[in-house]
Amino acid sequence: MESARLLIRPMEDGDESAFVRGIADRDLRAAYGFPVDMEEDVSVQIFRHFLGLNRALSLVGKESGEMIGFLLDLAPELPEETASSLPEKGRTLAYAVFPPYQRKGYMQEALETLVPELFQAVEYIHCGHFEENEPSRNLLRKLGFRECAGHTAGKKLIVDEILFPGQG
Repeated sequence: MESARLLIRPMEDGDESAFVRGIADRDLRAAYGFPVDMEEDVSVQIFRHFLGLNRALSLVGKESGEMIGFLLDLAPELPEETASSLPEKGRTLAYAVFPPYQRKGYMQEALETLVPELFQAVEYIHCGHFEENEPSRNLLRKLGFRECAGHTAGKKLIVDEILFPGQG
């Protein structure tokens, strides 16, 4: 899949060094829920875990040819009380754009490319973000996602956002 500035393709072994560099940023780690002081070998373990997922996608800048972020297309990960009120077929998307590529529209471009394809097979898309992650909240709202619930992960509140076909 591709957009004007991105190739969106399955994550591959060659993305490891860009991934490890990309998640070295403490603010990105905090926003994604990773330990902020983790060692590089833990970053490699996370990459290997993502690589083993059924649908882990690399966002690759067309100009640089390098991974600038990632998108995980996962089975729905919602609290039971929220999930029970939703249609059966849905997906959860988790994502990150590495500094210095943040706030340049890359994730919006990636989601606008991926969402129509997903809606050929699902009835809703879920994304979650930490309550204090305003850039992520703003992005999701721009795309038509609406807050449906919240749950805690450790000591942080995760806000759950849902998008239905035709809503964005």
